[in-house]
Amino acid sequence: GRNYIQIGEYTDYLFPTLGCRFIAINDGIDTLEKENELMPFKNLVNEWYSRDQSKKVKSAKVARAKNGYFMGAYAPYGYIKNEQKQPPLLIDEHAAPTVLRIFEMRATGMGYRTIATKLNEEQIIPPREYYYNSIGKPNPKKGLKVWSDVVVRELLKNEAYIGNIVQMRKGTISYKNKTQVNRPEEEWIRAVGTHEPIVSMELWDTACKLANRGTVGKSNKDGEISLFSGLLKCGDCGRSMKFIRDSNTRKDGHRNNHHAYICCGYSQAGRAVCSPHRTRESIFSDLILNDIREKAQLITLDENAIIAEIKRKKQADTTSEQKAVEKKLQTLRHRLSELERLISKLYEEMVLEDIPREMVLDMMEKYKKEQQEKSILAAQLAEQLTHSQEVDNDIHEWVSLIRNSMGIDKLDRELLIKLVDKIVVGQKTVVDGVERQEITIIYSLVGQVD
Repeated sequence: GRNYIQIGEYTDYLFPTLGCRFIAINDGIDTLEKENELMPFKNLVNEWYSRDQSKKVKSAKVARAKNGYFMGAYAPYGYIKNEQKQPPLLIDEHAAPTVLRIFEMRATGMGYRTIATKLNEEQIIPPREYYYNSIGKPNPKKGLKVWSDVVVRELLKNEAYIGNIVQMRKGTISYKNKTQVNRPEEEWIRAVGTHEPIVSMELWDTACKLANRGTVGKSNKDGEISLFSGLLKCGDCGRSMKFIRDSNTRKDGHRNNHHAYICCGYSQAGRAVCSPHRTRESIFSDLILNDIREKAQLITLDENAIIAEIKRKKQADTTSEQKAVEKKLQTLRHRLSELERLISKLYEEMVLEDIPREMVLDMMEKYKKEQQEKSILAAQLAEQLTHSQEVDNDIHEWVSLIRNSMGIDKLDRELLIKLVDKIVVGQKTVVDGVERQEITIIYSLVGQVD
């Protein structure tokens, strides 16, 4: 057998208890005869062989994954497997436009379920059903064969659409236990630029940022998403602002219809939770459009000064935190070096027999455990520092977006999603007979820019 523990339980305990005679002809084993001392060693050798074969197979798969070979059972929706192996995936001209359209819909802020609903209304065949249709076989999976929010979400996370192949995302617990488990992302193997992408990096980044920010607009009964849906936040309770169709009647009896937003807290539970914060959409449009134009003009006049000011403000917010992280990371790295030295010294003392073996192994286990824990923490802190150092790239990207938006005369949702993280809306107040309202624009990448 290839599992010496399990085989031992059978041959040493279960079979004798049941009065069962075990014979292995090729290995010359017969439990009726008592001279089977070599059987445990043979089982152990068999297990070593099994383990070695498992390692070799895994190494071969890792090598193929690193070289960009696609090892999936079937290609991602929008692609077909290339029988010539390289490039591993070829664009499916029939399904690729749907993939591109899904990313474009997501880039405008549409939610996963809204996208799925739209695709189902247009009777577009979902990925699994499309695959079985393409190979001329019936789909063995029963149930509704439609697009779902889960299918859309997984499609939008697949890096195959930007030309990358990400594999080894799952693995088995061990060579003995074939149960599939998810691997941590740092163990995934990512081969970059292996085939022609369907989606541009700009469109991919926009869709990914929406997923990270959670900025998703809800559609109305007509399937349309309002301009500021998902971007407006109440300045008092922190809830989102809800789109409404509002109207008022003039003195001459004529009714004016317009779009507006109110606090969701007020909409759901009234003034016991929050005040209305009712604001017309046109106010937000004019405010943001003017702010973008103003900042674009300032960037044109002195781009370096604007970058320096934003950098100064962001660094003031992060410098103290960054210094604390750097100090903690330095302490951790010093301790890791010390642990490495202590472990090496223990090996030497064990060889020289200066310390009893049991004591050495006990201390070694403690040092190794501490080393592992501190290595993980050090990696996390180093990642925090790397994120802090990406501030410059974010500022330059924001400046470029604002500069390119200088000539716009009307806002659209795609531009808003790129530029704005959220808009914080205060309640209207009246001071000396003048109505006032505080509205704060929080830009993507850089935050509030005064």
